[in-house]
Amino acid sequence: MPPTARSVNNDLSIDLVNPSTPLFPGSVILGHVVRRTTIDAPSSVIRVRLQGRAKAKLVADNGNGNTTYRSRFNFWNESDVAETVHEGNLSIASGQDLSRPFSLTIPTDTSAKAVNAGRSEKEKQASFIKSPGTGSKEIPEQPLPGTYRVDHSSFSKKWHGYVEFWIEAELAVRSGRGKTKVTKAKLPIRINGARTRPITDFGLASRKMPGCVSSDLLVPGTDRADLSFKQKMRKVFGSSKVPGFHYKLEVTYPTVVQLGNPASVPFLLRLLPDWEKTSDVLSGVRQLVTVAKAEVQVETTSSVICPGTFDSHEGSKSSKVLLGSQVASVKRAKGETVLSCDPAAKAVDIGAELGMRMEISSSIVPTQVTYCLKTEHMMSWEIGVLIGGETWACSGRQRLVVLPPSQVPDADGTGGTLGEEELGLLGALEVGVEATSVALDVYEVITALSEL
Repeated sequence: MPPTARSVNNDLSIDLVNPSTPLFPGSVILGHVVRRTTIDAPSSVIRVRLQGRAKAKLVADNGNGNTTYRSRFNFWNESDVAETVHEGNLSIASGQDLSRPFSLTIPTDTSAKAVNAGRSEKEKQASFIKSPGTGSKEIPEQPLPGTYRVDHSSFSKKWHGYVEFWIEAELAVRSGRGKTKVTKAKLPIRINGARTRPITDFGLASRKMPGCVSSDLLVPGTDRADLSFKQKMRKVFGSSKVPGFHYKLEVTYPTVVQLGNPASVPFLLRLLPDWEKTSDVLSGVRQLVTVAKAEVQVETTSSVICPGTFDSHEGSKSSKVLLGSQVASVKRAKGETVLSCDPAAKAVDIGAELGMRMEISSSIVPTQVTYCLKTEHMMSWEIGVLIGGETWACSGRQRLVVLPPSQVPDADGTGGTLGEEELGLLGALEVGVEATSVALDVYEVITALSEL
């Protein structure tokens, strides 16, 4: 199931006015349909149209052989984005050529009518995007996704999916006998998602993780050498008489990040003592709390879905990328990372200390959700603290939206802020994006679609 290939020749070809200009939803594609061979036809029509679709294929090994499942969603009807550039007599002498200009506007959304056309109820269920609630079985429209591809191969399943766009030109020549000869040309193009601007709001959210450490060493002035045998035994058997320090570790994390954003990814820690639960002997004592471990990862999961005879079939793969680890945070030039026990103290930004940034690379791609394929992200973390010689650890996971790099129009309204190296990486990845003109709108759209 390969993507549409480039198909042009002297009989019919497609030339863009500026092939290097980035294309986005709402952009106008300017070009020419060209014929360089002789012809003399009294009745002819030249049409040009923009096509877009999402496709997926999954091959499953059922033990007795392979079963293949397919899915395809056309983003709009064939004639929705089209233009007739010539109609009537067509005469080209030897050594001459014909060039007809065209102008096609890229839609900003898919067409619900086209997406649902000819699709059974079971096929409509095999979609990652569904209408809210249970009242409607129709698949809704969505903001136009960008060019995008995922693939994976394992022992029992092999699958791939992609979003593609291409321009198609068609020359139809009618002969005197009423027969029509059709010549076609196809030119695949890359369409990005809508432009995004640099974000400063990372959609921070917080989670309070309750914890407790118990030790006689938490009592001020107590040294390990001063502990009696009885105290040591109480600790070994977990006696309730061992002084306990209760607290909540407030973890503040981002829910949206952006590739190529120069700002560090915020990840904050703050310790909040729970004096009501803490042993009386420790009440009000400001314990020394150091960060013994801080590890933050981004997990990427890509999936496809295809309809089957009875049920839908899915394939997915996951990978993790380490954003930061304790190596950079625990041992600093000024010493260890210390969390204050003062509730009024500011949180410590571990993300800044680790230098966590969302670099543009092939390891992490933007969040995508379309009908038969998607890429989603989770941020996971493991935090360990040291209090009075006792260690305590917690972990967590949170859904994360990864936005594409900022692409703001230049003064002439055509360019973006990416350099050649970044654009090359994105081109190699064949990654499109789902976005709107404002970055947080993208976050809201993708989150809403993912939670349906």
